[in-house]
Amino acid sequence: EDYTFDEGGDKTRSSSRPSQYPLLGFKDRHLEDEYLEHLVVASRARIILGYVTVILLYGSGRFTFTWVNYEVVLWLEQLYGILSDEQKEDFKEDQPVGTFAKYFPNSWSTLYAFDCLVLVMFILGLVAVV
Repeated sequence: EDYTFDEGGDKTRSSSRPSQYPLLGFKDRHLEDEYLEHLVVASRARIILGYVTVILLYGSGRFTFTWVNYEVVLWLEQLYGILSDEQKEDFKEDQPVGTFAKYFPNSWSTLYAFDCLVLVMFILGLVAVV
């Protein structure tokens, strides 16, 4: 179909709107590809702003909280290491299922790895957009 983009980002033609399938997009796939490319270019500033906002919120929230308590976690791991194997088992059995302390100390390394992985994914997403 013969459509061009106007300044608002909509496809226009002198007659009617382009034909579409319900919930599936344009019938003309080349027109849909062209429209989606234009939409990404037109929305680039918003996408970058969204990524920067997410990285800042994540860095100032969960990520910062986890790293601020890092020294306390190291201290707790040292104390846990002093316990005998029997005391360690008693400690873990006393904790309710699904709580963080039930899987201590392995849960901390998993948490740190997950936090770092999520932050790296956000940063790579921002780099890919820019």
